[in-house]
This record gives sequence, structure tokens and C-alpha cells, in this order.
Amino acid sequence: MLGATALLGACSSNADEGAGAGGDSTSGAGENAAEDSEELEGEPEWTGAPLNPFDLRAGQCFNQVSWIDREQDRRISITASIDCAEPHDKEVYHEAEFPAPNGAPFPGEDQMTAWSQEVCYEAFEDFVAEEYELSVYDIDFLQPTKETFEHPVGRHRRVTCYLFSTVEDKMVGSAFGTAI
Repeated sequence: MLGATALLGACSSNADEGAGAGGDSTSGAGENAAEDSEELEGEPEWTGAPLNPFDLRAGQCFNQVSWIDREQDRRISITASIDCAEPHDKEVYHEAEFPAPNGAPFPGEDQMTAWSQEVCYEAFEDFVAEEYELSVYDIDFLQPTKETFEHPVGRHRRVTCYLFSTVEDKMVGSAFGTAI
């Protein structure tokens, strides 16, 4: 179920602009951004408080929307934090820092993705209380790019693991301990 793609908002190498996202990029694995949210012309209805995807933390639920602004000839993507009791797209279930000292070069896309997949896979069962392969959830992650990893000030090393339902359009409540 895990495959390399880009995510929305600041966490997308595909996104031209993310609301409140600061313009950094992060790559992930799983759904394609175009499949991740329906691309519409004109701003769709969405709920939640826009935030920088780098600010997502474990236990936080969020929505992602993307649309085409034909007047400005660009795709707009928003990541928005929302209470897990409300209908939402995804939930962050784990965070981990890539083990590299400050000043270390980016390990490469393949190594970063392999490490991120392993970390997220290993943390899944402890959070959901069900084996990943038997669960109704799929997983994906936000990970540093070469640019954000090697940035002299930011040094973004965190991988953010999140899950989403494969059977429901929106989730309601946390997936923590659901054993499904």
C-alpha cells in the first residue's frame, strides 16, 4: 500500500503554494496528491484551521484540500488541523527524528523513504492495536527533502506518520486503540 508520491500543502513537491506553509517541501509515500483530495476549480468547502504541515503532531487530526485557481493559474493546497471528534481525512499517529547529526548530508530519497516506511510501519500496531495488514487504515508520512534536511537554520529531520481510512471517506474520532 505504500508507494512514493508527493503530499499537499507545504509538504508537497507538487504544490505551488500551501496556506500558512512557508513554502518548504516534504515528500511522502502513499496516495497521489491528485487522488488525495479532489482537485476542483474554485475553492471547495473545507473545515479546520490552516497550519504548516511541519507543525502537525502525534494525536492531531487534519484535512487536506486542493483546488485549481484558474485566474491565478496555480494549484492551491491547504492542510487544516481539526478536532478528531469532527469528520476528518487523516490522523497523525507517530513522529520520529531521522538519526543524523547537525550538518550531516541528506541520506538520499531512497534511504529516507525506506527509513520513514519502516518507522511508520513499526509504530502503527501500537497506536491502532491491530496489525497493519489486517487494519482498515492505510499509512503515509511526511518526510524531509534534501532542501529542508540540509537547511542551515531549519534542519528539518522529523518524519510524521499518519493514517487514513481505506473504507470511509472521512473518519470520526481517533483511530487510537480501535483494533480495526
